[in-house]
Order: sequence, then C-alpha cells, then structure tokens
Amino acid sequence: MNHALRLASFLILTASLVVCHIETVSAENGSLGTISIRAGKTPLQNQPVSVDLSDSQAMTQPVHLIDPASQEKIPVQIETRDGQPSRLWLIYPGTLAAGETKTLDLKTGAVPAAREVTIKDTGKAYQIMIGQHEVLAYNYKHVPAPKDLHPLYGRSAHIHPIVTPGGKVVSDEFPPDHAHQSGQFLAYTKCIFEGRPTNFWEIKSNKGRVRFHKLLSKQSGPVFGELQVEQEFVDLTGTAEKVALKEIWTIRVWNQLEANPEYWMYDITSNARCASDSPLLLPEYHYGGMAIRGGRGWTKENCRFLTSNGKTRENGNHDRSRWCDISGRQTADESFSGFTILSHPQNFRFPEPVRIHPSMPYMVFTPSVLGDWKIEPGTPNISRYRFLVHDGPALSNTDQLWNSYAHPPQVAWKLAAPTETEK
Repeated sequence: MNHALRLASFLILTASLVVCHIETVSAENGSLGTISIRAGKTPLQNQPVSVDLSDSQAMTQPVHLIDPASQEKIPVQIETRDGQPSRLWLIYPGTLAAGETKTLDLKTGAVPAAREVTIKDTGKAYQIMIGQHEVLAYNYKHVPAPKDLHPLYGRSAHIHPIVTPGGKVVSDEFPPDHAHQSGQFLAYTKCIFEGRPTNFWEIKSNKGRVRFHKLLSKQSGPVFGELQVEQEFVDLTGTAEKVALKEIWTIRVWNQLEANPEYWMYDITSNARCASDSPLLLPEYHYGGMAIRGGRGWTKENCRFLTSNGKTRENGNHDRSRWCDISGRQTADESFSGFTILSHPQNFRFPEPVRIHPSMPYMVFTPSVLGDWKIEPGTPNISRYRFLVHDGPALSNTDQLWNSYAHPPQVAWKLAAPTETEK
C-alpha cells in the first residue's frame, strides 16, 4: 500500500474539540500503528470512542485492536455513510481514570465479538438485539389501536417495547388514560402550518400525525447496530393532507461488554426539516418534543423522576436539565427499573426544560416552554439524545455518563512507518 494512501486512510482527527497530530512508529508484527484514548475530567467506562474517517480512502481490510498489557483483542466497527467510511468506533473494555491515557495496537484482521448488535425485520418492526437480548423495537408498520379505543389512536413511527437487560418492559403502548402516548416518540403539540392550527401529538384530534415513511439504512456489528429511517409530520387541517416536516431518525444501539450489564445504551438523532417552502411555527407551550411513556402499571405512587439538578416529580416540572430519569414498578414487591434521557449540549435551547407529568408516567424534553420558535425551510432542527435503559433505580453515575456523551474523550492515531515493500 502506498504510504500516502495509508496516511490518508488513518487520518488523525478527534471525537470532539481535540487537536491531534500525526507521528510514525516502527512497523512490527504487521502493526498498522497505535490508537491512544485519553479520558477527560471524568472516568471513562465502557463508552464508545471514535476517529473520523470521512476524508480518507476506503479501508480495504478488516482491523482490530490489541491491549498490549493484557493481549486482549478488541473489535472495532467502521461506520459508513453513502457506502463510504465515516468513523471508526470502538468501546474500550474497562475503566480509564480521569485524565488517564491508554494506548492500543492497531492490527489487521477482524476478531469475533462475544455478542453483536443485530437488527431483525419482523414484518412490522425493526427489532434491535444485543446477542439474544431484545433492546427495543421501532414500529414501521401502522399499529392498529385496540378494539376498545378509537381507530385514530393507531400509529407507526414509535419505539415499543423498550426492554432492560433483565428483561423488564419499561415502555407502554396505547395506555388507557392517554392512548396517544405510545412508547417513545417525537411530536409537537401546539403548531401553526400555513396559517392553520395543527397538532401532531394528540392524534385523535385528527389535525396531524407522525408516520413512518421509508427505511434509509441499517447496519449491524460488534460495536453498534444502527437504524436510519425517515418519518413524516402530516398536517390534516387543509383540503388535503400535506407533509409539513420530513424527519430522519438515526437510532444507534451500543454494545455492552459485561456479561450482565446494568443498562442498555442507545442514541437517537432527529433531523427535522421542512418538506416544502412553508415553515412550521411552534408557539410557546408546556409540552411537545422527544417523549417517553413509562411502563404499564406505573402509577403516581410507584413511579419516580429525578433530574440532573436533583429535582423530582414534586418540583422538577420544566426544570432545565441535562438529563432526566423515570423509574417505576408495577407492584410494591418489585424492584424499580426505568430509563434516563441524556440531552446533548448542541440541542436547541439546551439545557431544555423537561415536562414531568404530575400523575402519569411520562416525560418529554420540550424547547417550546421557553417561548415561540419555528422550523424554517433550509434550516433543519437537529436534536440528539442518549438513553440508558436500566434495571434498578436511577444510575448513580449518570453525571459521569452524560459527560462522556457530551464531551467525548480524546483519540489520536500514531501510524506505523511503511515497510520496504509498501514504499
């Protein structure tokens, strides 16, 4: 391989706001070089890290990493966009203390993972699995409402079930008290489109709805499984239905390396753009956005909320939080389980207010609380969230996990010098 091409293929870039440099080391035992990971101000534990490859040539051979100290082989995965390499991802197996650096050897050849993240098409939903464990299902087919509910409650474009590592379902679908709150979804409530009031949240109003449009891509592997879909925000208030927004969801489920993990972790990036020359106006309102409905049987008495500011259901409504946890149980004899939503600092109006319902088990990050705003043609609204689906009460290290998400660790390559045959 030409050395210049090799240099381009393993271009040093960073995961976030890090200045990197290129150095060469002697090539030994077929080594391609090394990768160094430096933890930030908080420890790094089983979190994904990456190097940008978007400007490089396509990698022509599988690669993996080796920990020189333990000789453990670590799988990596190449993220692709439009058939081209975008990033190289890995999850370091273990813990790095704050400020600690770990250097790993980059080698040719793939290594098997104990379990992979896969995506199964059930004919109704895309089911994302870690090994034999279901994590979540994205419903792309229209799910009809139960017979005792109005047919307008039927829907697609939502995630349900969401399942903990221990097998507990922590989401609900068609809850009897508010049947439009199915699983995990993103919708806006008070909206104006082409001068007409519309509503994509309360779908029984028949003013608007969010629906699945098409599959864009899917990828399985040892580090993550990713599903990318396009959804439509459909306005129903005119003489004919009209798509107001086209929204791309990128759903990525991360592998967990422990045999019995405390939580599953997945990310959703929403890219919502105008479908025509008409903007979507979003007047001030107290809810609407990225939402989750908690498990069936969770009541005011057996459901807890906790925000990054230490607030609860009693005082946390519209708290501007970096993250919010909801945990519940069906009976007093059960242990709590639930999920935490981490909001990314690049989100509009971060830290976003979180709507915590006074009695029902649902929450939603909602920028509309802070005043009127709009999504205009040519200017998409991009929002990012990470979800921790856990057994037991809220995780004790959520602040640490938020910091790893919001401020990824430093990553740098040192490329091996070419051999005589490669020069």
